[in-house]
Amino acid sequence: MMSSGQNQAIAIADGIHVIDLEFLGRAGSVAAYLVEGPGGLALIETGPSTVREKLEAGIRDAGYGMEDVSHVIVTHIHLDHAGGVGGLARAYPHVKVYVHPVGAPHLVDNAKLVNSATRIYGDDMARLWGDIEDVPEDQVVVVEDRVAINVGGRKLVPCFTPGHASHHLALLDEQTGFLITGDIAGVRMQGTGVPVPPMPPPDIDLHAWRSSIDLMLGIVPERLLLSHFGAFTDVETHLATLRENIDRIMETGRSVLIPDGSDDELTVELEAWVRGMLGDDADRVWPALNAANPLFMSSLGIHRVLRKAGELDS
Repeated sequence: MMSSGQNQAIAIADGIHVIDLEFLGRAGSVAAYLVEGPGGLALIETGPSTVREKLEAGIRDAGYGMEDVSHVIVTHIHLDHAGGVGGLARAYPHVKVYVHPVGAPHLVDNAKLVNSATRIYGDDMARLWGDIEDVPEDQVVVVEDRVAINVGGRKLVPCFTPGHASHHLALLDEQTGFLITGDIAGVRMQGTGVPVPPMPPPDIDLHAWRSSIDLMLGIVPERLLLSHFGAFTDVETHLATLRENIDRIMETGRSVLIPDGSDDELTVELEAWVRGMLGDDADRVWPALNAANPLFMSSLGIHRVLRKAGELDS
């Protein structure tokens, strides 16, 4: 599933390729997907602008160029998924960018998104994300829940799946039954059985996330296609384990933060917990996992959830 560092797009099945964006030089950390319709081509996720060359090289490896892409769809507007979409849209003005209605205004005017990220990442913004450009308003298409996007005769159905973010959507490919899940089905490295819930601030909603898991189970997808990272066939087991791990990560957060522990202390505990679940695979996958899902971000998100729930004073 991971590329060999040759920027290859890997054919999964029936007109779907996964492109390894090799975020921060880490293979198997961040993916984009290319879906071929009879008369169109959809790109799902762009990654940040720092991986633009990898993205376009992967599209070429699949036998296409960006000029062939008619639809760019983002599962949500977090920078590892959509940070590069503005620059891509401006370079290819024929492209339409499809996004959840709550996320759309922040693609057209990203000042609030960039300011929020800068408070967290500070001087690392440029290294991680590169240029973050607005998407021209006339290229933005707001999607509706369960109303199919027609990609040249192939239908991709947006399924609103809040929890990780209020504006999150998954995409069901009607032709294969594959579900492209963004972050709502968690982060799972290839060769492991451990889906980890990524829990960055600001709008984690645990009740909504559990409902989104129920929704995904009800769809009965043939495979889950994760942004972090790749395709998995053990759908029911994966989602059941993810649900358990949401509960467990919150238990860990309470055990550290409620007795006046710090976010840094929680990060140490989360790393120990995840490494324990990964066992012998931990060292192998840790560089990619840490690039895809830095656990200090989950510490900040858990802190915010507990504070909003009144379980923490500050």
